[in-house]
Amino acid sequence: MTDNIWYLPGPFHRYEDDVKAIAKKEGLIIIDANVTEDRDGEVEKPPKATLKAEYRTAPAKVGADLNKPKD
Repeated sequence: MTDNIWYLPGPFHRYEDDVKAIAKKEGLIIIDANVTEDRDGEVEKPPKATLKAEYRTAPAKVGADLNKPKD
């Protein structure tokens, strides 16, 4: 079996890169990683894709006690 599947969390419009074009160029099949736990046929080194800024999660504050109730 050929390992040519790129499991990438969708939806794909959230990425800065044209992930569908990257997959086509690399000869990969792109599958939404959110819809399956199966990773059969996963490419060994998947391409890099960057989320658009508005879809990135904000990093937690260093040293913040997230379990501490607010006063």
